[in-house]
Amino acid sequence: MRQRWFLLLSAFVLGGVAYLGVTHPEQVHGFAKTLSHLSPLSVGIAFVLILGQVSAQALRMWAIIPRDTPLGVLRAGYVFTVGDLTNILVPARGGDALKVLLMNRAVGGPRIALTRATGAMFADKVVDIGTLIMLCALTGMLSLVVIKTQATLPPLWVVMGIAGGLILLLAGFWYAPPRWLAARMGGLHELARGLSGLKDPLRCSASVAFSVVARLAEVLALRVLCSAMAFPLSLSQVLVALVIVNLSVSVPVSVANLGVYEAGLAFGLTRAGVPLPVAITLATTHHALELLGITLSAAGYTLAIRIRPQETAPAVHSKVVPRSPQSGSLGGSAQSPGAISD
Repeated sequence: MRQRWFLLLSAFVLGGVAYLGVTHPEQVHGFAKTLSHLSPLSVGIAFVLILGQVSAQALRMWAIIPRDTPLGVLRAGYVFTVGDLTNILVPARGGDALKVLLMNRAVGGPRIALTRATGAMFADKVVDIGTLIMLCALTGMLSLVVIKTQATLPPLWVVMGIAGGLILLLAGFWYAPPRWLAARMGGLHELARGLSGLKDPLRCSASVAFSVVARLAEVLALRVLCSAMAFPLSLSQVLVALVIVNLSVSVPVSVANLGVYEAGLAFGLTRAGVPLPVAITLATTHHALELLGITLSAAGYTLAIRIRPQETAPAVHSKVVPRSPQSGSLGGSAQSPGAISD
């Protein structure tokens, strides 16, 4: 049922694009003419930078995962890229839930508890958002994030409802049976273990460094495209446009954010002085390269973990105990000194 719904929705989107192309041939011709100004070299450089961006994002998640969590680099890249691709195609952040499930099914060691995997995924989000806020603060754009946050705050009755729910939750914990409460506290302990990477100076610093590299690669990729169209924007201007597009797609309303991504990025580029037709061309090209980059990265990581021999968990070898003659007789109940009794 879900596959049929997705195919119908995709066909509807493609049909809408085809309809616009047939009914607005002048705009399509203008778009193609503007697109022809992009050299294959600039597109190739931007695509390589986007692949580097995806790889750095995967390393960011791998670095923030706690030390005692059995998740290698390849598996972390697979979890991130497949989950991120699912986030693009499926609304309501379904890819984040998939990341938790994929970490829970990791091979090469004991399975990761769902609550610990959830904590690790939250830690990755904290590093990602924290890096974006840090870059905004360094470039003087923190007010943009504050204004957007204030505009999206829930109304007073929603806040009161959440507060009432928290009060009821605390009351339930207070009067809960001890056994049930111990089980819930165990889950909270695993969640805290998943977040423990944020307290590790080495792992947290490495994760932040990879996050900064990913953001810079994203900025440079768009800047290369802008320069190829004879609009060499500064790094801060490009970062403003990317912040706007990140805020515009924070609430998914279409498959692969089609239309919303282009509108947000085009708006950000026009604020920097780029004409609207050129801004739409740049936004469309950048979005296409981003989709291609995450798709190829997910396919590459999936192929890598299938080709590479999987590491198996170390087998537990029981101690071989020589049997005494008495232990083999019917009536002998004596046990050798080295035998292990259950």
